[in-house]
Amino acid sequence: MIKKYKFIYKYLLILAPLALIGFFFLGKEENKKAKVESKPSVISDQQLKHYLSSQLLDPVEPFQQSIQHNGKLYNIEYATDKKLEKFVRWRLRYYRPDKAAVVVMDNNNGNLLVSLGFTRKGKVFDYLLPFTGTHPAASVFKIVTSADLVNNADFDIHDKFKYRGRGTTLYKYQLKTKKTRWQRSTSFDRAFAYSNNVIFGKAAINNTTPQELEQMAQKLGFNEDLMSEIDLARSTFEVPKTDYALAEIASGFNKRTQMSPVHCAVISSIVANEGELTYPRLALHLSDNKSEDVWTNEIRKERVINKKVADELSELMQGTIKRGTARRTFRRYMNRRLSSKLEMGGKTGSITGGFPYGKRDWFTSYAKPKKDNNDKGISVCVMIINYEKWYVKSTKLAQEIISRYYRGLK
Repeated sequence: MIKKYKFIYKYLLILAPLALIGFFFLGKEENKKAKVESKPSVISDQQLKHYLSSQLLDPVEPFQQSIQHNGKLYNIEYATDKKLEKFVRWRLRYYRPDKAAVVVMDNNNGNLLVSLGFTRKGKVFDYLLPFTGTHPAASVFKIVTSADLVNNADFDIHDKFKYRGRGTTLYKYQLKTKKTRWQRSTSFDRAFAYSNNVIFGKAAINNTTPQELEQMAQKLGFNEDLMSEIDLARSTFEVPKTDYALAEIASGFNKRTQMSPVHCAVISSIVANEGELTYPRLALHLSDNKSEDVWTNEIRKERVINKKVADELSELMQGTIKRGTARRTFRRYMNRRLSSKLEMGGKTGSITGGFPYGKRDWFTSYAKPKKDNNDKGISVCVMIINYEKWYVKSTKLAQEIISRYYRGLK
């Protein structure tokens, strides 16, 4: 028995060191794996945002094809459509507005095909203006108000409303329900097409609350970060505290609600995408010298309104082009054969103020082929700032861009 225990003791003396060595190397390997798994990415989102945002300030070469980080060179793939941007440049040089911002967005993936600004003085192209958020939203905000109202089951876009005075003004007496011989009646969808401030003010007071309107504004991108790789200024919405303030905000008849041209295109994109918000993308990929992706800007989508609401918004926006404030431009200049193949909707807006100061002429729109339900088309936002003269209407420039993009559509 003693010999047997001696044998086991010797056996343990031999195995113990081997086990310790094994555990040592196993632990070392596990630590190595942990280090690999916790290894930080080549470049953080914040660093990339800094690099790309700073490039917007360069008027000569804003979208550089490569950046240097920690002594290494990385290539950037952008979403820009060079041919379409060249066309937009040509038209801006031709019309020479005091200031303008043009954004064209692919509704299918959020790619910013064009994000271009222009200044008449010096004929300078400005790449920062489309990403700034110091521009009063004007009647473009009526899309948000309509989404909130339509979301209410008791509201019908064909409901009739009575009003007094001009629809382009908004006085307190116009919001009162008082029978006079000067009263007129019109439907809500017609009020949208012709941008009637009074009816939108009355509809908001009677059918929604400031909190509900704020919730819808946030769903559609106000007070939210919409881009991960660019410092896109937030569009701002302030909660109204009185009935008259609610009417002002709902109709867009104020300078407090402000938005960026990029966000302006996103709002039309939500309607074209049947209620899905597709987040805009300017940079798509970052690759190293071996052409391996080290960063990818994934397509991000989020449902913000249901399809029924989006369909009714689409009907309202189509009315703007068919019979409303954009009718004359699209009927006169749009190729009828092409327009019959496209579903198009839009919303105009105009207001004086903002920074840089001037009279803003907005037009946000979408266009998509009727035959292909899978193709959600493009959204176009044109914002023109006029000082003393008008050189071109935003509706005209948007119509030309849509025609160019879909030229040759069968």
